[in-house]
Amino acid sequence: MIVLRTLLENNLSRNRSLTAEHGLSFLVETGNKKILFDCSAGKAARRNAEKMHVSLKNVDYVIVSHSHYDHAGGYPDMVSHGVYAPLVTGERFFEEKYARDGDKYTYLGCGFGPELLEKKKISRLVCKGQLTLFEGCHVVGGFERKYAFEKPPARFVRLTADGMVEDDFPDEVCLVLEESNGLVVIAGCSHPGILNMLESIRERFAKPIYAVFGGSHLVEADEERLNVTLDRLRDMELGMIGFNHCTGDMAQERLCAGAEGVVYTHLKTGDCVFL
Repeated sequence: MIVLRTLLENNLSRNRSLTAEHGLSFLVETGNKKILFDCSAGKAARRNAEKMHVSLKNVDYVIVSHSHYDHAGGYPDMVSHGVYAPLVTGERFFEEKYARDGDKYTYLGCGFGPELLEKKKISRLVCKGQLTLFEGCHVVGGFERKYAFEKPPARFVRLTADGMVEDDFPDEVCLVLEESNGLVVIAGCSHPGILNMLESIRERFAKPIYAVFGGSHLVEADEERLNVTLDRLRDMELGMIGFNHCTGDMAQERLCAGAEGVVYTHLKTGDCVFL
């Protein structure tokens, strides 16, 4: 059985003792393994975990989907409270990320560097396309870009050795779990494009995707892109969709209204799924 706990998302569920903020953090339990997927921006995800009566100190892996602050910024706080599991990231994770507005740049990065890992003697595993953590559990990145319209917004840039470049998110990864009824995919923000990511996963594993959870970054999608995305998701014949975070109200409403044959839910802070 897979247990997916939403430690933090932009919105509150019915548990008003928890804290919501712009960000994402999941705790994934599969078999006898526990995986912390994304750490949100600050201390709220850890504090919510305490209120949800789950421990993060004994997680087996920490996966950070990409190095934007709202997914990675809470990691140092996790470490300061005893989370020393191996950190799993994509390539170029520590390249600084910014949002460009004319001549102004706003820092969007994770707020820490490899020296934190060295100080705490935490190992880092880098996913270069695909990384198997244990049987049936994989981290996937390096997605093929089949759908050109899923190009990340031009305002997202990263600082490289050659200066500022538009960010095509080479660091973005997702979690893929193999189950008897298909693949379960957990995504962070889907900056490379939710369709690009899901199509890449289907082709690499040659298996159907049963469920997908997390951020889809449809919040900025225009009507045409949203229509194509919804049509393609229907074609995939998914059994369950649990989008949140950067999905956006319009996409949430359209998905909920058109989810015939699919269990659709908006996973808010404190919401859990048992598969």
